Amino acid sequence: MWEGKGCGNSPNRFWLTCEHASNALPAELQLPDDLLARHIAWDPGALPIASTIARRFDAELIAGEYSRLVVDLNRTVGNRMLIRQVSDGHRIPFNYGLGDTQVQDRVNRYYRPYRDRVIEAADVLIEAHGRCVHVCVHTFTPALAGNVRGNDIGLLHDPAWGIERRACADLRDHLDEATEYTTWFNRPYSGTADGILPAMRRRYEPDQFVGIELEINQKYADAPEVLSEISEAIADGLQRAPSLTG
Repeated sequence: MWEGKGCGNSPNRFWLTCEHASNALPAELQLPDDLLARHIAWDPGALPIASTIARRFDAELIAGEYSRLVVDLNRTVGNRMLIRQVSDGHRIPFNYGLGDTQVQDRVNRYYRPYRDRVIEAADVLIEAHGRCVHVCVHTFTPALAGNVRGNDIGLLHDPAWGIERRACADLRDHLDEATEYTTWFNRPYSGTADGILPAMRRRYEPDQFVGIELEINQKYADAPEVLSEISEAIADGLQRAPSLTG
């Protein structure tokens, strides 16, 4: 699912990805609807947020077409969670008994084309502008293992990488001023844990690539007006961030 205009035509440095946008499955794979509705299959609310921000910047949005249970686009090949046999205690039958050839087929069919398109988008913007700002959009469960997550918005980044810390500080300052939502750095996950942005950082120099992962609390997934408010506030903050406007 690749949306928006091509990065080569973008008038700015911003572009977006949404790895867990969908809970759809390829025709040959099946799973009960109640499992597909769970967070193990996708990030509910992530695609509307990414789409709103992309429209604000007239930027390209590259979104995953299938459930992360097929292959997780936000993991590195070799990570044991790339193709999960069990997720949050739920058995995923079509991932059991896969041989090396079958795993490689999944990677070739669903993972490589996505990652190649992401790299191409970054290359084009860097060539055009000298730098790109990759905004990666995900959502997280309100509680995990009985522990309630206290933030509404997470700004994941690598504090040691280029201007990412300053950019996230600028964005958090705006969100704190413009909204009543609680915004934390690198919560509920680390910005340097295995994922698409750390992989992208390994390809580029700090002055070429800025990566910000947005993590939004799924307690708002069924509240379109809240998702819209958060999305617009984030877009405003990105647009006004002194660290990103130069």
